[in-house]
Amino acid sequence: MLLRREIGDNKIIVRRGEVGNDQDGTPLLINTKGEAYRVNDTAVSLWNMCNGITFDDLYHEVLRISSADEDDVRKSLEQMIRQFHKISVVEVKEDRISVGRRSEMQT
Repeated sequence: MLLRREIGDNKIIVRRGEVGNDQDGTPLLINTKGEAYRVNDTAVSLWNMCNGITFDDLYHEVLRISSADEDDVRKSLEQMIRQFHKISVVEVKEDRISVGRRSEMQT
């Protein structure tokens, strides 16, 4: 899957930008360019969890508080993170531990 290559279970997801509110009180995610996107409270909660967490850890945390099927949770979470990444409100970084392990394996 494309997301797995882009983000992957061990990639670190870090939020960027800030949360605001529209004039009518609707939550907004605002990227570092000042572009604002209307979202719901669930999206804001998920975005707040992206504080340097791996996708795998985020998935397990969401799964713990969700009553949905595991596959449905994974698909929904992948879609949401993909959208966050597309609108530049999260950054995806290489997990330094994983990088170190790969380097060790290559030598």
